[in-house]
This record gives sequence, C-alpha cells and structure tokens, in this order.
Amino acid sequence: MKNKDYLINPYEKLILDKLKIGLTQIEISSYLKEEEIKPCHIRSVEDRVRGLKERFKAKTIVSLVYKLSKDGLI
Repeated sequence: MKNKDYLINPYEKLILDKLKIGLTQIEISSYLKEEEIKPCHIRSVEDRVRGLKERFKAKTIVSLVYKLSKDGLI
C-alpha cells in the first residue's frame, strides 16, 4: 500500500467515514456546514466522491466504501 494513489487526506477520510455509516452526500454536506468545515457545499462533496471512485476504480459508493474498508484505509 505504498502507492501514492492510496493516500487519503483528512477531508476525504471524513467524507468516507460518513458514507460508511450510511449518510447521504446531502447529509454529509449539512454536517460539514454545521461543523464549519470547508468546502461544505454539496457539489464539493459530490466532486470529491466522484474523484475517489475514479482513483480507486469503484463504480458505486458502496463498492468504494467496501474496497477501502477491506484494505483498512477507512
């Protein structure tokens, strides 16, 4: 797992942790706004999730969370 593609920054980890417990992207956006974490807009969350899916070659959010959980990254 030394590949740089497997590095996940703290913002991405937060999003992934929320996805892992079942929050929707809209709920994650609301959470980020409440906690004053930026960027917090829904579009930012969607773009980050899309990028993670591409980086880890996952077709769905479920497969993304599964792959990263299986590899111990989240």
